[in-house]
Amino acid sequence: DVMLPGMDGWTVIERLKADVATRDIPVHVLSAFDEAGRSRELGAIGFLAKPVSREALEDAFEHLLHVAEGRPRRVLAVDDDAAARSAVRTLLQRDGVAIDEAGSAEEALARLGDKAYDCMVLDLGLPGMSGMDLLDRLAGEGASIPPVVVYSGRELSREENLRLRQYTDSIVLKGARSPDRLLDEVSLFLHSVRQSGGEAPARPAADGELHGRRLLLVDDDMRNLFALSRVLRGWGVQVEMAQDGPKALQRLAEDDGFELVLMDIMMPGMDGYEAIRAIRAQPRLERLPVIALTAKAMRGDREKCLEAGASDYLSKPVDTDKLASMIRVWLRR
Repeated sequence: DVMLPGMDGWTVIERLKADVATRDIPVHVLSAFDEAGRSRELGAIGFLAKPVSREALEDAFEHLLHVAEGRPRRVLAVDDDAAARSAVRTLLQRDGVAIDEAGSAEEALARLGDKAYDCMVLDLGLPGMSGMDLLDRLAGEGASIPPVVVYSGRELSREENLRLRQYTDSIVLKGARSPDRLLDEVSLFLHSVRQSGGEAPARPAADGELHGRRLLLVDDDMRNLFALSRVLRGWGVQVEMAQDGPKALQRLAEDDGFELVLMDIMMPGMDGYEAIRAIRAQPRLERLPVIALTAKAMRGDREKCLEAGASDYLSKPVDTDKLASMIRVWLRR
């Protein structure tokens, strides 16, 4: 449980995962608040919001036992440097973890087509197709992308970071202390319950209706972008991100394929109200569904959003069930 006196549940799980002797013990989190994202980031195998039904608790125990039994887990190391692949293998290989290697994106595609992986350690600087292009291609083909840890030898630009964060939050720069970081990042994925095929556990909206739909997510807070985009991708949605109003307008001008926009309101410079008005000023975009996201529910917010031209309104922290329902409604229209 999260709400414990003295030392809370988050501190307990952080200490368990920091200790080699206890890091492999599966942990399932219970909380009165929707904190599934935080529990996953800390390495929990699952999350339940209170009140918890008997059936949900039984399912949780079943998952705990499933992990404790030691299902074989598989990692794909993709790097054109054989010595680097060997170093990754040496670092990660232990009981119950099988390591496969690929020296190019093309070889990785073939392996991903043959087997299901629990995690992929990916170098971006590959010959031929780059690591970034590999991820884009997998997403474009609608393939199941396993959890990805990018293991890069160079600093990434802001644009590269944003593009890459559509697929992963785990980016490790190769260096003196990077092996420990890499081990930590991979371990978080390997200690999570995943269905056969390496897919994340089903989420409320993962009913197929949203699969393949295209959405533009606009928010100046990188943490919000990554957290919400991860949820949306879990539903099968193809998500692109913009960090401010002008960039959102540019993406909409360049691409006619977006079916819906999630627009944060409180952004510096051009705020969400102004960005929505600019969208509605264009005849070709006047019917594009735009859902406004505000930091907190303030009196009159909904009216302001609708006056600016928003189709609908949702306050933060975002209730993912409500969001899924709202997206479905507007896409049907």
